[in-house]
Amino acid sequence: MVTPTQQWAAAVLALGLAAGLYFWARSGPPSTASANGSAAAWPAGPAGSEPEVPRIDLSRLESPKGEAAAGRRDLFDYGVPPTPPPTPPPLVLPAPVPASAAPTGPVSVPLPLLNVRYVGAIEDKRGLKVAVFLTERDEVLTGQAGQVVGNRFRIVRIGLESVDIQEVGSDHTRRIALGGK
Repeated sequence: MVTPTQQWAAAVLALGLAAGLYFWARSGPPSTASANGSAAAWPAGPAGSEPEVPRIDLSRLESPKGEAAAGRRDLFDYGVPPTPPPTPPPLVLPAPVPASAAPTGPVSVPLPLLNVRYVGAIEDKRGLKVAVFLTERDEVLTGQAGQVVGNRFRIVRIGLESVDIQEVGSDHTRRIALGGK
């Protein structure tokens, strides 16, 4: 007696054989090798002709190259550089401010405060203290008294529970408590 599992296995086997015969019949004759030993590429060109095989033109390596500006040459580009895009039209500025309303001294735009937390200080046997800060992006900054940290502030004094920092380019000094901003 034939079980349903055996019937399914026979059906799958018959379907696989039918698919294999179908694809074998459609493949046509096997491709022949060309005169130089390489197989012909598929799909073929016009009837009776072999497809064109791309060649690497090594003679253009010795051809003269155009002059390129220093730092603007693409090492992998052998052609002429593309033309730059056209320049935009000039901006139209508003009317000038009267001299009486213009600021008289130099205008300094303050940098936004660097949000750092004072994590603590490390002291070695010689008494050398190093302050440890943590930025809002979880970057660790360290420095001793007198050093510039993060290109934004100078450490003025390192205490037990606080540190005094001075903004670079100004006389503004602020105190940061341990664990605070």
